[in-house]
Amino acid sequence: MKKISYCLHNIYRTVVKVILQLNYDFQTWQEEQLPHGPKIFCSNHFSSSDVHFVTTLMKDPLHVVIGPGFGIPVIGNFLGWTEQIRALTKEDRKQVVQKAASYVKQGDSVYIFPEGALNTQSQLSLFRPGVARIYLEQPVPIVPIGLLAPRRRVKDKRSKTAGRSMTVVSRNYYANIGKPMEFPRAIELAKTDRKAAEQMICSLLTIEVSRLIEEIKTDKFWS
Repeated sequence: MKKISYCLHNIYRTVVKVILQLNYDFQTWQEEQLPHGPKIFCSNHFSSSDVHFVTTLMKDPLHVVIGPGFGIPVIGNFLGWTEQIRALTKEDRKQVVQKAASYVKQGDSVYIFPEGALNTQSQLSLFRPGVARIYLEQPVPIVPIGLLAPRRRVKDKRSKTAGRSMTVVSRNYYANIGKPMEFPRAIELAKTDRKAAEQMICSLLTIEVSRLIEEIKTDKFWS
């Protein structure tokens, strides 16, 4: 990541951290210390707030795959300046894997929401293969994260900046960071059946993210 991009992104992270400290019960858990070097972070996705809040979970130079945010005046420009990964249009999405893999190759980390659209928190949506394709291009550890907020804190609100309704979280937000995962069997399988390898990775990630979410409910905060 360019120095100016990294500086701007860290300023943004600091602002988000202050907002969380002042206005939220924001709790995080981490199963083990994360390795140095580039990683692929992925999680469930139930609110527009996720894109902002998850950037505070790590110190890595981070490139987040973002869709609608790039369509907001000024904010879209800022996302470009901080080298976030544009996934607004169909043409943009065709370039996501290539761009993400190039950032990983240069030593940075990426963050992707494999569900794409927001879920309702009742169950995870189908994980799309982008996260698996990035891994197969650049096999670095994938860090699964479970995100959760009480449903009463998740509301649809009209955003004047975005010019549309957005699903946002107030007051409570929780993140459970799992152990880094690697998929040597999928790498081997990809040599003969790449689609099956992608499905294997997505299936295992779905199981792990689901476990991390359930753990928040049963063994973490709600216990």
